Amino acid sequence: MSIINYKYGKIIKNCIKNAFGKEIELKVIDNYLDFFNYLDGFLLEIVKKSIINTFESIDIKYKNSISRKELYYTKGLYPRTIMTLFGEITFEREYYVPKDRNIDGFFYVDQLFNLPKRDYYDPMIKALIIEKSAQYSYIQSGQIVGDMLGNKFKSMTDSLYAKISRQTVYNVIKHADMNFTYTDTKANVDTLYIQFDEKYVYTQGTNKLKKEIKAAVIYTGIKEEYKNRNMLVNRHVITSLGYSTDIKHKCLNYIFKTYDTNKIKTVMISGDGAQWIKKSTSDFYFHENITVHFVLDRFHMNQAVNHITKDEDIKFYLRNYIQNNKNYLVNHWVPIQKQKHNLFLGCSMEGHISHVLAAPFSSRPKAHSLHMLSKILIIREIYVNKLDAKHIYLNNHVSPTP
Repeated sequence: MSIINYKYGKIIKNCIKNAFGKEIELKVIDNYLDFFNYLDGFLLEIVKKSIINTFESIDIKYKNSISRKELYYTKGLYPRTIMTLFGEITFEREYYVPKDRNIDGFFYVDQLFNLPKRDYYDPMIKALIIEKSAQYSYIQSGQIVGDMLGNKFKSMTDSLYAKISRQTVYNVIKHADMNFTYTDTKANVDTLYIQFDEKYVYTQGTNKLKKEIKAAVIYTGIKEEYKNRNMLVNRHVITSLGYSTDIKHKCLNYIFKTYDTNKIKTVMISGDGAQWIKKSTSDFYFHENITVHFVLDRFHMNQAVNHITKDEDIKFYLRNYIQNNKNYLVNHWVPIQKQKHNLFLGCSMEGHISHVLAAPFSSRPKAHSLHMLSKILIIREIYVNKLDAKHIYLNNHVSPTP
């Protein structure tokens, strides 16, 4: 017997008994890690047995209820094995069939706890998969969530065994309903800032064509987060795979839900010189006294100027640079001058495109199908706006109980 077991085994045993009112059979504990591994396993077993007992007790109560006896026949007990956050469990429950027809049978417990047919992973695990996929690849998400299941101190072998496959993560995302609505808040602000830009990503099944993702960032000001670093106040990111009208409608929907548009005096729109961005000013005249400005993003203006000074030894290309960028600067001279406007706070859209879109899409070698691209885009949008992806997923996967 180890020193810990020899000297303090009785104390450990009594402490656990007092905490849970349960006699235990103490295993060999040689060190701190053994102690916590043992407690972890002990607690997991208690939780798993509690879940099994809960499922089976509820099923028995329903089986013996008057309403069940009036409406449904029982067709015998069937076992089901699922993986939960606490580890794998197997429980038994009755299969019920309506008395007026021999079809539309169901498992009451499965419906009560929203356990879809033939799913091995429970909804809580799938909600975690959705949450992690906003930041990580399919493979990484499967590894991270797999390590969260069951024992907290897994060996390398246990971690490999617990890993959730890339295909499973893909399927969870594919079938996830992540729609959500904005909460009405109607805040009062004088100035609203909107930045627009786009990002092209590769897609599958489209002859290697790129798909344009449009993005918008809406905020109400800038404040210093810490020295030499500012942050956008009330930042909200919106994305779209559709036409420019789609992202504008999404922006308007969010703005009307979030702000009292009658109180907004000025809207500052910034971005590059794309026509759809410049024309968007007409969509944000919420009332007749409002002023809407389009300001050219300094990044694109500086980029145009920098192009003029490059490749000085290559005269042919330099002439083309000069001609093209001269036209760009002349055509956007008014929006460039508006950079001097006292309400203009700069434009960080290039950074947002890099952080929100380039990181999860361009940095990963494999392209997405259009369907999966739209799913990942919604999940990513939920993440960057600091919404609860788990809560949204679980709310959208609640099934009514018979």
